[in-house]
Amino acid sequence: MTTLRSQTVTDAVRRALEIDDLGEQLRLRLSLSTAVDLAPARLWPLLTTPDGLASWYGPVQGELGEGGRFSLPAAEGSLLALTGPEPVEGSVLEVEGPHRLVLSWERGGRTDLLTLLLDPEDDGTTSLVLTHTLVRERADVEERGPGVWAVGWELMLLALAAETDGWRSTCRSRPDRPTGTWLAGEGGGDALEAWAVRWAAEALAAGLDEEQVRRGEEATRASVGPGSPAAHAVPGPPVAGAGRTALPLTAARRPGA
Repeated sequence: MTTLRSQTVTDAVRRALEIDDLGEQLRLRLSLSTAVDLAPARLWPLLTTPDGLASWYGPVQGELGEGGRFSLPAAEGSLLALTGPEPVEGSVLEVEGPHRLVLSWERGGRTDLLTLLLDPEDDGTTSLVLTHTLVRERADVEERGPGVWAVGWELMLLALAAETDGWRSTCRSRPDRPTGTWLAGEGGGDALEAWAVRWAAEALAAGLDEEQVRRGEEATRASVGPGSPAAHAVPGPPVAGAGRTALPLTAARRPGA
């Protein structure tokens, strides 16, 4: 459901964090939700087809049907490259178009779970909820905090809103498309600062102590931006179209369908 056009781009996203104690490891569930001024049927192709993803996120390769494998190269100019040089691989685990998508998200030797939910609202908009579930060593979480893993999704939602004008009903102005140049400027610096503060608050509410939270806040600020290797590797605007495939992301046929 849309609201009055008064929010900043930071406030257009709602955040939640859950932490489960697994002993030497912690399980984190990072959730980001936002209202997008498109119906699920129109938003779905931007999230699940090679052409749609290439128009705002970056190139995708592989078999994108349910049960298939895909890869996302951290190509120069892609949104993924803003968070580091490592590519992503994964599997399409579940598809219920145009409402639910579950992926494995494999990067840097780790395999996480990514879920996207698209629920229609009465006014024709979509409630989009992204949940990233990951398991990390306790010391890593206590040293770096959750924001270092959440920033990539903040950038994703911002880029999606810039591509679609999807926050036109809620934000004061259309957001800028996030690029390396943008991150190095005032707008990117302000956004990164706001994201670091918001995720520090979520970490405190989820049970990390104040010293750990402050370390995490600083680590989030340093994870992207002018001082990070990722930002220096991506100086220009996103490149659309490179490495596209022609394979749509479609649900597998169910028995009896």
